[in-house]
Order: sequence, then C-alpha cells, then structure tokens
Amino acid sequence: MKGAVVPLLLALTVSSAAQEDLRIARDKLYVSESEACQALEDKGVDAWMDHDFLSLDFDDGIQSMEFRCSFFDVKTREGSTHLFIDAVCELPGEIYPDTFAVAPYNETQIQVVSAFDATMAANGQYEMGSEVATPGATLYTRCDNLSEIPVD
Repeated sequence: MKGAVVPLLLALTVSSAAQEDLRIARDKLYVSESEACQALEDKGVDAWMDHDFLSLDFDDGIQSMEFRCSFFDVKTREGSTHLFIDAVCELPGEIYPDTFAVAPYNETQIQVVSAFDATMAANGQYEMGSEVATPGATLYTRCDNLSEIPVD
C-alpha cells in the first residue's frame, strides 16, 4: 500500500508544481469557444453574428453581442499566478457588480470564475457547465493570433 501512495503523492506534487509555472498572458485576447479566434481574425466584430461566444481582454473586460463586463481593477499578488478582478457587468436593461477569480487552467486556457454566476448556480438559477466542476467558471482559450478584436 505504501508503495502505491508514494508515486501518487509524487505525481500530485509534480502536477501542482507544473500548474504553478503557468502564467496568464495579459496582452492576449481570450475566447470562450476556441474556434472564435479564427472567426475574429477573419471577420472581426462580425464573428459574433455567426458564433455565440464571449471574449476577454484584460484592458477592455468581457464582451459578447449583448453582454459586457468592464474591468475596473485587475489585481495580482507577487508569487501567485491568480488574478482578482472587480467589474461592472451589463445586459440590456440590467447592470450589476461582479468579481472574478482568474487562474491558468493549462498552457492555452484560463479559468474565469464569476462570483455572480457562482451565486446564481448555487441558487439553482444557472446550470453548471460540464467543462469544469467549479460553479460559475468558464474556460477561455488564448488567441495566440490576436491581441485585440480587429475592427474593419
């Protein structure tokens, strides 16, 4: 039994250490659907007409066709790969404050957890996504080909 535990603990430690090395590229654009990177490059803002996705830019916030969260403060802490963000979000006829916890998920994705969405999920108002187990979390894929949304 002890022989099986040691390799398991070692694997968890290596996995945890590898996760610590991941960094968030704050100068890149991120999208909630990976195919949206190419769509944005090809069509610019018109990509939202064909695809239902969110984009995240650390200067501009999160946006889609009818949704926007403006980031007011993006905080970091020395030695941490996590970010903490204060935001004001808007839908047509609706405005609310939100906070986000952002962490690297893998080499090309970040996990963004909305306090508002987590609360709504806990109250049964939102269904949880199947990608990650954390309530209120959305995975965003980095668009290595873009640093901003092209506008023609």
